[in-house]
Amino acid sequence: MGKQGPMMGTGLSRYIALVALITAIASGCASNNPQESQPQNDEPQASSDNENDDFEPTVVADRDYRDPLIGINRAIFSFNDVSYRYVLFPLGKGYTHVTPDPVQRGVSNFFYNLRTPIYIVNNALQLKPQDAGTNIARFTINSTIGILGLFDPATRWFGIERADTSFNDTLAQYGAGYGIYIVIPFLGPSDLRSGTSVLVEGIFHPVTYIADDRERILIQGFDYFQEFAPEAESFEALMKESDDPYIFMRNFYLQGIQRDAEYPGE
Repeated sequence: MGKQGPMMGTGLSRYIALVALITAIASGCASNNPQESQPQNDEPQASSDNENDDFEPTVVADRDYRDPLIGINRAIFSFNDVSYRYVLFPLGKGYTHVTPDPVQRGVSNFFYNLRTPIYIVNNALQLKPQDAGTNIARFTINSTIGILGLFDPATRWFGIERADTSFNDTLAQYGAGYGIYIVIPFLGPSDLRSGTSVLVEGIFHPVTYIADDRERILIQGFDYFQEFAPEAESFEALMKESDDPYIFMRNFYLQGIQRDAEYPGE
């Protein structure tokens, strides 16, 4: 798009500063209703320590589940484990304990709204014009009345519920299977289809068109972090529950896939 790096950087910095200022003000004006509880620890039973043990059909719906990259996956998992244990877990817990709930909600709303164009594109690819219209209306309302998406008047005032989706859902609709199990640096457990979705949506994320590469990485990195932070304490506890955290977290992830397949609307 021929954007000017330094100029765009200055403009984006002012934009982020404005968001931070408005969020801080919002935290003082917002109600003190407690934030929704964090995800509960529905701890699945860990499988045996044998690296080659296969999943029972009841653990994951996709019978084509495979982990042929277990050696590479374990190496990446070990790297992630150190990163989580000494960096992300402490930062995540610190963020949730220090940052007021209204500010966390505002930040979460802001990033959700920023991702809305991705939802709209996937709605279109999935041939769901009604959901696309819903997201267009939400994006318009929340970007204006909701002050850059910090608030969610589309839901609270107009009753327009979220209709988020992903490229992962698009691929699934057209028959793409989960593929092999993979572990992504920093992001953790995934599968080939979900990993592809993360890559594609990262490339086409709206922030790509308003920031230079360094700022894009920082903004998207903080987006992932603020989503992870409320779960940091739960995941840290889960990691301590098994003698083989790799197998344990692999089970946990794949059982999540099964729950999503059985209850797609939840």
